[in-house]
Amino acid sequence: MKKAETKTKLYSVITADIVKSSNLSLTKHKKLIEVIKKCANEIKKVFPSALQYAPEYFRGDSWQIVLKKPELALAIVLYYRAYIRANMKINSIDSRMAISLGTIDFVKRSFGVGEAYKTSGEAIDIKGKRRLKFIYNEKEISELLDLLVENSDFVSSRWTVRQCEVILLSLKGYNQLQIAKKIKVTQQAVSQQLDSAGWSVILKNISYFQNTIEKLN
Repeated sequence: MKKAETKTKLYSVITADIVKSSNLSLTKHKKLIEVIKKCANEIKKVFPSALQYAPEYFRGDSWQIVLKKPELALAIVLYYRAYIRANMKINSIDSRMAISLGTIDFVKRSFGVGEAYKTSGEAIDIKGKRRLKFIYNEKEISELLDLLVENSDFVSSRWTVRQCEVILLSLKGYNQLQIAKKIKVTQQAVSQQLDSAGWSVILKNISYFQNTIEKLN
């Protein structure tokens, strides 16, 4: 009688940095570091139990997160992008974020060994205008999910500060009427912001990404 196959637990490592942060003034750079750290605290509330450990920070404007719920990785990188832009109040500010999927042999708060760590380091070397990337060792799945991530990158890279404020509330689970009351605008105005931000496309991408990785895990 054959033994039942056991699946190896998959993790996600998100490696990120801010694009051209050296162009910021000292005051804005200090604010940026605070915003990045506050975003991590928000993510703990919005995506409960998603993080394996608190993010590690390098040089202030670079960071790395290990997710024990890798299916939430796309939603989390989009939350980071929207949060940083909304709170810095700068339409042009952006970050590069690489999502890896893989096994982890050993992980401690500030150190880890395994496939997910290795591929994350490779993925952050993003070329051209792309800012978000996905990588996994199974080529077919990697190419498919990276296409979703590239599409999400293209759509979300155009978000304005105002759209980011609305997107953040949507990612938190607020409906249009709740968002309208919270930011004191009409529901029609919220609907227009979400439409112009390509929210329906983003939602489909997040859902497909999540469902695909849940099946793998």
